[in-house]
Amino acid sequence: MNAAPWCIAAVVTEKAIEGLLEGGSGGLYKDSHPWLVAQDLFRAMADQDQALPILLATGHPLAFSHWSVIEQIDVVELHAGQWETACRFEAPKPMHPIFTELGSVFLKPASEQLERERREGLRQHRMALDETHIHPYAICETPPFISAPPIHSDT
Repeated sequence: MNAAPWCIAAVVTEKAIEGLLEGGSGGLYKDSHPWLVAQDLFRAMADQDQALPILLATGHPLAFSHWSVIEQIDVVELHAGQWETACRFEAPKPMHPIFTELGSVFLKPASEQLERERREGLRQHRMALDETHIHPYAICETPPFISAPPIHSDT
């Protein structure tokens, strides 16, 4: 399965990352904000047989430490106006060193901008991710090291 052109970026605590790494298995991220658009994106990418990555940021200042592939996003309304999102993902992998800064990842462009790029060949300005855009999550362009095909060695 290929990586989707888009990914989710979210903030987690350092304690949560440590727990995920100790367990060595998949992770679960919970949020009280409804990730309705992220859930729609996850389903759309799954329908296209594409994996939706998640980038995990932690620390002060925020920086990406790990990434993974989302297995499921469930959004439930607990009470009127109270939500819970549960995002399940595979075991986290270390982030490539050149993509640890938030600004090294770009927010997903608007659909009109993507249409212009597709039809008119115009690649417009990209907006870098920052701490004001990552809460509660951000939809970004998937970093190239995730979407690149694996390198096979002849040795």
